[in-house]
Amino acid sequence: MRTKRYVLSGLVLFVVALAWNALLHLVLLRRAHAAVQHLLRPDFQEKAWLTLVVTAGMIAVFVWGYRRFVRDASWAEGARYALYFGLVAGLLVDLNQYVLYPIPGWVAAAWFAGGLVEFQLYAFLLTRLLAPAVQRQHRSGLPG
Repeated sequence: MRTKRYVLSGLVLFVVALAWNALLHLVLLRRAHAAVQHLLRPDFQEKAWLTLVVTAGMIAVFVWGYRRFVRDASWAEGARYALYFGLVAGLLVDLNQYVLYPIPGWVAAAWFAGGLVEFQLYAFLLTRLLAPAVQRQHRSGLPG
């Protein structure tokens, strides 16, 4: 039953991730997207499916980490985990993009901030969806 709950939570987060990223990049950061449009691959439409794979992978790693490291499933602990995850992801992705490609610093900073908000949203949702399962798991001493 626990595994089913985690898989369903991952599916919920995947849908939320798609909606959040559409809102963030196509609406809120429309100007940032326009500033880097010329850097997109000419065959982007053929490779766009890979973004779904990457999103699913990121969600899987986030949920696995939440399951493994969040002990009491409180909002505060989930928020700390999400902050750590967002900082690591931001450094690996956004700062690296800024170093490798000729993008404005404000674009990388906006992406970074959007990622921090995104992972906080995930932690909030997982706290609501998984709190009973996480608390039972750690009370019983079962591995994550």
